[in-house]
Order: sequence, then structure tokens, then C-alpha cells
Amino acid sequence: MKEKKGFLLQTVKQMNAGAIVSGLGFLLYLALSALELETAADITAVAFGMVSVYVFASVAAGRSRNREAVSYSLLWGTGALALLLGGCGVLTIRMWLGL
Repeated sequence: MKEKKGFLLQTVKQMNAGAIVSGLGFLLYLALSALELETAADITAVAFGMVSVYVFASVAAGRSRNREAVSYSLLWGTGALALLLGGCGVLTIRMWLGL
């Protein structure tokens, strides 16, 4: 069994799967918002916001380790998802706290 080196995703396959999960989380957030299910949309934004930031951190670290394996498309795509979902999550928490 391989020893895992750190908390972040290690392989490109894991990073691609994380990007897909983040994208599905964004689509779920949009669907819940369109259906006016505010509480479910808020929880989705916070949960998948944290996931997308985690995936982006993993991809950025992977890109710095191996430039050939991790593409710019994956880096920019996960960055955009982290910005969108992370921003929605932060704004949701601010709204909950009344800030």
C-alpha cells in the first residue's frame, strides 16, 4: 500500500474526479436556487464551496510539482469553480451571521 503524502489530492485522476464533483456541486446549487429551496441551496453552497477550494489547492500544488501532468485547463477550471462556489459559500455564511 502506498503511503499518502499529505492531505491534498495526489494523482491527476483524483484531481479530475474532484473537479467533476465541484462542477456537479455548482449545478446542484444552481438547481436548488432556481427551485427557491433557499436552505438547501445555502448548505450546498457552503459544503461544495469548501470542496472546490480543497480541489483547487490540490490542483495548484500538483501543478507546481509536475507541470506536464496537470494542465492549465484543470487549474483554471478548478480555480473558477473555487471562486464561484467559495464566494457563494462565504456570502451565505455572512448572511447567516447578519454581517
